[in-house]
Amino acid sequence: MQRVLTREQDQLLRRERSLLEDLRVLLVRLDAPDDDLERLKRALHQLDELFLLVVVGEFNAGKTAFLNAMLGERLLTEGVLPTTSQIQLLRYGDQLRQEMTGDETLIVHLPVEWLREINLVDTPGTNAVIQRHQEITEHFVPRSDLVLFVTSADRPFSESERAFLERIRQWGKKIIIVINKIDLIQSQSERDQVVQFVADNAQQLLGVQPKIFAVSARSALAAKLAAREAGQDAPSGPQWEASRFAPLEAYVLHSLDAAQRLRLKLENPLGVSARLAETYSERINSRKGVLRDDFSALD
Repeated sequence: MQRVLTREQDQLLRRERSLLEDLRVLLVRLDAPDDDLERLKRALHQLDELFLLVVVGEFNAGKTAFLNAMLGERLLTEGVLPTTSQIQLLRYGDQLRQEMTGDETLIVHLPVEWLREINLVDTPGTNAVIQRHQEITEHFVPRSDLVLFVTSADRPFSESERAFLERIRQWGKKIIIVINKIDLIQSQSERDQVVQFVADNAQQLLGVQPKIFAVSARSALAAKLAAREAGQDAPSGPQWEASRFAPLEAYVLHSLDAAQRLRLKLENPLGVSARLAETYSERINSRKGVLRDDFSALD
């Protein structure tokens, strides 16, 4: 990443690394468990990697369908049952190729041009029958630079989704909300009610108003496939318009430019470190209270 930084940005990056290393030393002195030290180490490593967009949500909310629509081809397996059993990291490659790493991550190389600048992650659904799905999803979220949370229009913002979003918020991540399957709701007024419901709850839960996109991923993918068969460079027509996918795609691929991605990239370790600093500050204060009681007893 340093090859594209200005001098000022490079100095900021060096300062950030120094502060995070100081935090690591303090955590070691406080006998922090290996999991917390490893989390901070991974956050530091993320500074050297491409922008990481992580897609999360409950199983059957349509995460994989959304990713296929973004990729423009049915490259990932979809289903009514939990189909993603591990983290899938999507990277650029000249041809489709897969490799499994030791940390339950399947790396998928795809010939999709915009993956040269963004790494995309498909996570197992939360609230799945297989509890391990949720565990590895929550383990991966702290490594993300931007979280794209997918909920379903027919059951938006469930209680378990609220609980999961609360955990994401605690890591200080920027969140975009996608309401998928909007085509299941025929009435425009009912669609507006669903969007407003999600917006109100997100504002209350996150303290900020995230960007919200209501889309039909399946319609978007169908329109893209039809355009490809017709030899068109880009999808168009009623099906593409009905999918409402264009604004979301434009935001992820164009509005979220290099400068914004860099800012989020630099903020990523800060959110992780702030969470760890808060946790261990409470422990230090607790120890200070014990020491005060000991001094009182000695006096």
